[in-house]
Amino acid sequence: MKISRLWKKSGRQPVKLGAIPYWFSASDPGERHVSPRPYFLYQSWIPEHTDKIIALLRNEKLPIFDIGMFTDSKSKTVRMEILRYAEQHPETYRKMCLNALTKFKDTAAGLIVTLDWIPAMRHLVECAQQLHIPTILVPHESVFAARDMYYTHPRLGINTPKADIICAWGELQETIFVERGCDPAKIIRTGTPKLDYVSSLGTDDDRSSLKLLGLDVRKKTVVGVAQPLDSQFDQKAARLAQEKAFTLMIDWVSSQRDAQVIIRMPPSRDLPFSEKFYSQIARLQNAAIDDSRLYLLTPEETIKVSDAVVSINSTMLFEAALSGKPAISSKFIEFDQIWDQVNIRVARNADELVDSLDTAIRKPAEIVSKYDLTWAKGALSVGAFDGCSAARIRSVLLDIEARRI
Repeated sequence: MKISRLWKKSGRQPVKLGAIPYWFSASDPGERHVSPRPYFLYQSWIPEHTDKIIALLRNEKLPIFDIGMFTDSKSKTVRMEILRYAEQHPETYRKMCLNALTKFKDTAAGLIVTLDWIPAMRHLVECAQQLHIPTILVPHESVFAARDMYYTHPRLGINTPKADIICAWGELQETIFVERGCDPAKIIRTGTPKLDYVSSLGTDDDRSSLKLLGLDVRKKTVVGVAQPLDSQFDQKAARLAQEKAFTLMIDWVSSQRDAQVIIRMPPSRDLPFSEKFYSQIARLQNAAIDDSRLYLLTPEETIKVSDAVVSINSTMLFEAALSGKPAISSKFIEFDQIWDQVNIRVARNADELVDSLDTAIRKPAEIVSKYDLTWAKGALSVGAFDGCSAARIRSVLLDIEARRI
């Protein structure tokens, strides 16, 4: 069912003519995009999610151009306004999508999105299809908590991709989409480009990037990966649990002479902690916040300089495990967690967290040796984390360009 029909069923009335939002960049309807070779499209969204996936796919043989619908999609405030507008004014928003896409309709090989369950991207996908532009979903995340809440809009109930082709991480994602009615013929397992880097980390022990955060390259570094905890959790309870765990982690680090801590903030630009927590960090000499508005370390650099990674449920726990680093899930709130199948260390209370941190820093092999990646290789990839996911997706895109798919 087209998303526009959902609003008709809900009784919403089409918006009357009015001001076009300031964040929309209108195109001349007579303009046509010219390129010396076939190309794909995307709409810039969260820099560390959508934009990063595109950056990992783009190369000289595969141009990918930003549609440029929005003046500042990097701003969380602007993105929230776009999300609300797309949901509340669907008819006008669809016209905006068509306006942005029309200049590409005769020459674009396809439109790439990294999610299409939010109305802002769902409309874009449907409008591209209306213009006969193939659409491709390259998900920027898989299911990591409540399975029934994964890829699901909490109010509209959208829970299945609309894109023509889906480049799934692995068996888990494919199974969920098929169970919800997605045509299996649309799904191609490729793995995810965001994990490709792990295969090439090697033994390089350069920790100089810690200096960017004012930290000591000689000290053991614990990384706390903060999450917005908005889509698969009771947000209020989960954020309180996260702050409790991170406060205990900071207290532990403060008690150690040879340790320091980085709090990596969510790429969504959320601020999930209280003012008291931020004040506590500011008073410490051996602590730093990597602010998502001004990140100084990439996720890859963060994993590289870490001696232990702590988070409720971030993908970076898994990235640490793949990299042979101690990962600790600070599970101070109960939820379904797929990392149990990887044997990632779990701390459910203060005593378990302190014990886990002691072990991670003093005897890391006790944690690392227990990892079992057998399940993950099939569920979250194509049988191996081989560093070739981006290459597989490029191959799919080239097949779409050549109309072999």
